[in-house]
Amino acid sequence: MDIITVSAIQGGWIVDYAAACTPLMFLAGGKAERKARELAERLTRSGQAAEVRIYDLTGRLAGRFRYGAAPIAA
Repeated sequence: MDIITVSAIQGGWIVDYAAACTPLMFLAGGKAERKARELAERLTRSGQAAEVRIYDLTGRLAGRFRYGAAPIAA
């Protein structure tokens, strides 16, 4: 399962996951969360399970969303 995290940094929010060479940065938390969910859905369509973890400004886990792997047609 791929883990995608959304967390606050000075001046914005980052979306980070193992397959990315560098984290993605956003000025708004909502945009970062939407991108993380989009990435998770893309992974699901390619047959991989994913989990989005969203951390608030204090670093606490604020939400966790799991995406199951979609079957791949042969």
